[in-house]
Amino acid sequence: MLRGQPVTAIIPVRGGSKGIPRKNLRQIAGRSLLERAIALGKATKRVDRMIVSTDDLEMQAVARKHGVASPSLRPAGLATDTATAKSVVEHVIEECGIENGYVLLLQATSPLRTLGDLEGLINAFEASDADAAVSVAAHDEPRPEKLKRIEDGWLRPYMGDGFEGPRQSLPQPYALNGAFYLVSLDAFRREGRFIPKRTLPFVMPQERSHNLDSLTDWQILEAMVQAGHWKLEDLPL
Repeated sequence: MLRGQPVTAIIPVRGGSKGIPRKNLRQIAGRSLLERAIALGKATKRVDRMIVSTDDLEMQAVARKHGVASPSLRPAGLATDTATAKSVVEHVIEECGIENGYVLLLQATSPLRTLGDLEGLINAFEASDADAAVSVAAHDEPRPEKLKRIEDGWLRPYMGDGFEGPRQSLPQPYALNGAFYLVSLDAFRREGRFIPKRTLPFVMPQERSHNLDSLTDWQILEAMVQAGHWKLEDLPL
């Protein structure tokens, strides 16, 4: 519960990933990405209900084994490369009759996040008057002010008038790290997005912010974990 209302954790996974084939069932340190996301949701008492949304029978079987499967497989139209997380969550809300409270989006592609990160985000949100909380990480290079574009064959600043000074004089930028999206159902319905105007940033360290989109990302994860530079939290399932 959060602010006296229920929290529904939604884990969206699909079978047709192209960057890392079958990535949500890939194992790292003896456990799949999907199982790690389920274990995290089960580990906090703040989550009242957890639902895995998938179009894949094997992933549905994993979710059913742990008691968090959606009533049916996700429609094919919501399992394409162009389907948005917003549309998937809207489908889950309607299919599962979620009427109020908060939605916690737990993408399976952030295996380095911890229970402490999740509870820290929830506690910070509860102490605020925000409508949502989203995890971010400091972004060092390239700085947005230094990016360029090509226009009519000429190099132009991507934003503003361009910047050629030291990066240390620029404000610190932050990037979404994909680990957590927490939003009130009222704000999600009202603004139609996970990051409404009153969104609280929750800053996480780089070593727990690695997101898996490509085979290179996976290889970096394996190498860093094997070298002991990054740690995976093994929560009970």
